[in-house]
Amino acid sequence: MKDNRVTKIFIISLLLLLFLFGMLYLSRQIIVPFIIAGLICYVISPIINKIMLLGVQRWVAVTSLVLLIVGIFVYIITLFVPVVTTEIKSFTQNYPKYQILIREQCNDIAKKVPLLKKYTDNITATTENSSKNGLMDLIASKLETLSTHITSLVSVIPFIILIPVITFFMLLGANKVKESFVEFLPAKYVEFFISFIYEVNFVLGGYIRGQIIEVFFIGIVTSLILISFNIKYALIIGLISGLFNVIPYLGPAVAMISGVLATAIQYKSFTMVLYVFIALEIMQQIDGRIIQPLIVGKNVNLGPVTMIFALLFGANVGGVLGMLIAVPAFAILKNIFIIFTNRYRKSLLKQ
Repeated sequence: MKDNRVTKIFIISLLLLLFLFGMLYLSRQIIVPFIIAGLICYVISPIINKIMLLGVQRWVAVTSLVLLIVGIFVYIITLFVPVVTTEIKSFTQNYPKYQILIREQCNDIAKKVPLLKKYTDNITATTENSSKNGLMDLIASKLETLSTHITSLVSVIPFIILIPVITFFMLLGANKVKESFVEFLPAKYVEFFISFIYEVNFVLGGYIRGQIIEVFFIGIVTSLILISFNIKYALIIGLISGLFNVIPYLGPAVAMISGVLATAIQYKSFTMVLYVFIALEIMQQIDGRIIQPLIVGKNVNLGPVTMIFALLFGANVGGVLGMLIAVPAFAILKNIFIIFTNRYRKSLLKQ
């Protein structure tokens, strides 16, 4: 009887979780501000709890922290938007010249190192095909459109204002929502619900915080490395690399490829390319061996093989969105399975 009840709870919880992910996917266009606000809540909730331990009221802590985050965001926007916009416009104007330079560099490398001719021919063919198929034109036009939208933020001001407002009310009422839900549940399920919420919060919150740290680390360090070598478009490359890093292992790869290509085009020097490659490789090793395991891997508790499988599964099911949610979803399902396994073992011991 107890085994059947545990099985039913497991199935219902799993269906509810799948339903939640399905609803998020179907309503992705209108729910974006709420998702961003939820991510911010996950990041700063532990900070608010620590502030409250000092005797500060919750509404004071929430208001102060939200205003601080808004101020930092506005400062970053006003500082970096003009520079990024200028770099994007410069790239869209000069990209045909860069295509020619890439082909010339590939030909020079093939002459100096014949063993690499096969690879340089592939790069040249890819560049020519992308030009013929209009791929580079599409990328350039999208970047130009992006720069236009960045310089004209009027259309997204309501969206930007909505996020801190939603974040404020989410943080303010978080504890009341939990208490109301606990009161609604039958007493025999309260212990399980608290354990379930704790595990989900630990995995999801830790993963989100870890990924945000990862994004900033890859983006900032990539930009600083390229700026130190006076590489053009350092901020754009850093920004793109950081954003791509929301998908595990992808950010450093994007930083390496784009950074080395930008260096080769600008300097036409194998020595300079080697220096940039070594610097980016050091960053990649620090990220893969220290930051990823300590910040992300510790929270999700998934091995590299499992994470790669989760990413491939997510990509196959839901594309980029699937890759974004695959790792935390697998980690949550794993923890749910562990919770039910432990409950089942306890029920056997009681018999």
